[in-house]
Amino acid sequence: MMNNEIKFGTDGWRSIMGESFTYDNVRRVAQATCDVLRQKSKTRLILIGYDHRFLSEDFALTAARVAVENGYRVEISDQPITSPVLSYQVKTRKATIGIMITASHNPPPFNGFKLKGPHGGSVDESLTRQIEEQIDISEPRWGDSVGKRTDFVGGYLKWLKKLTPLLSLSKLKETCVLDSMYGPGGNIFENGFGSKITHLIRKESDPLFGGINPEPIEKNLKFLKEVMIQKKAGVGLALDGDGDRVGVIDNKGRYLPPHLVMPLLMEHLIVNRKLKGDIIQTVSMGYLPERIAKEHKLGFEEVPVGFKHVASKIRDKKVLFGGEESGGYGVGLWSAERDGLLCSLLILEALCKTKKSLSDLIDQLQEKYGQSIFKRVDFRLKESIDKELWTQKITNHIGSKFGKHVIRKINPLDGVKVIMEDDSWVLMRPSGTEPLIRTYSEAKSAVIVNELLSEAERLVQIPMTRQSKQSGRKEAGSRKKSKHSPLVK
Repeated sequence: MMNNEIKFGTDGWRSIMGESFTYDNVRRVAQATCDVLRQKSKTRLILIGYDHRFLSEDFALTAARVAVENGYRVEISDQPITSPVLSYQVKTRKATIGIMITASHNPPPFNGFKLKGPHGGSVDESLTRQIEEQIDISEPRWGDSVGKRTDFVGGYLKWLKKLTPLLSLSKLKETCVLDSMYGPGGNIFENGFGSKITHLIRKESDPLFGGINPEPIEKNLKFLKEVMIQKKAGVGLALDGDGDRVGVIDNKGRYLPPHLVMPLLMEHLIVNRKLKGDIIQTVSMGYLPERIAKEHKLGFEEVPVGFKHVASKIRDKKVLFGGEESGGYGVGLWSAERDGLLCSLLILEALCKTKKSLSDLIDQLQEKYGQSIFKRVDFRLKESIDKELWTQKITNHIGSKFGKHVIRKINPLDGVKVIMEDDSWVLMRPSGTEPLIRTYSEAKSAVIVNELLSEAERLVQIPMTRQSKQSGRKEAGSRKKSKHSPLVK
């Protein structure tokens, strides 16, 4: 027996290759997965995918050998794919489970083991906890057979085309640049939609991801902006390492935060596609989706951070659209999975339908529903903290005002979200994946955003002590960091 602890996080088990993400540990997890599923499902089909990451295909073959030896029918992708491709196939084929070897947007040394359920999305925590508990109960067994190599991409592309009937790339007025960030998404797009109008970049495999993390956030999209200038492009789209997130650059070279991208997609689906259903967003998203939902008389709900919470709602009721602050969006009427490529196509479809530039659509959106300025600031922890106690401490230090802004309500769903009378808000929450305190804010102006984040910075640096509920300004004193504070900016 081995004593290497393996824990599933918010979306799978991820770790550093050569340290804890090894062939032996992949076998241990694969064996535990087979054992648990044998007890829960009569279906004997396991589908396996992998991305462009270093050794991903080898790790996928390792898991396949274990599954075959345990009596499962195994089909493994014949090429690198995105996570949404696998999720689509698992749901369509009614497979027992899908195993995806990817570490998504993590740094190059990492790899990961994601599980996709029959509903077409990430499995819930109850299953991953059972798998964790099952590890090493039985010794891994494997043989030489890896099962059948199968084309997973063809059916997925047909599905995408069916879902975007208003899309005609030949009618796009401006060139689009699609940045695959060295993941497989670009090649999949090219296979299905060509590259006459869309210019593809960073579609090849690079184990080092060009020196960046394959995460489609503004600081990683400088090259995309440069190519857009060269090509005089009207829209830039970037997919993360496993294609389930998207970042967007408009024709003015502006990075569009998720707090504008989600409303853009919602408005297209509701107004142009005439679709209806509830809107679900994580608590770190903003006020525009709620305003749009109210305008169109649609249900609206916030859930804790993590798309798995959105997916859970998609499984329970009729959800039109769900989104999270990290750039993951999903059309709940069609899938329980976030899908960067599908959402990229929907943005292009909106441009085709309206015959307007992306910047015009964003400006029109904000004229109708209000201005949105968003910013996030993180603070690194020196030591671990108890999230529940920390949340209570912060709540106890908040009075009727946040700085000079009058508070309308406090939402303790995941961390502490303080909402002001004018709908501006600030969220303070410990990260679930890293030793960080994350602070987020959205308002109609950058001045208000910075004021709220400045007050949040003061609050999160108050030492962890038992204190009574009093005004934050009276108790906290000056902005100077306490020597007892667990934070380092």
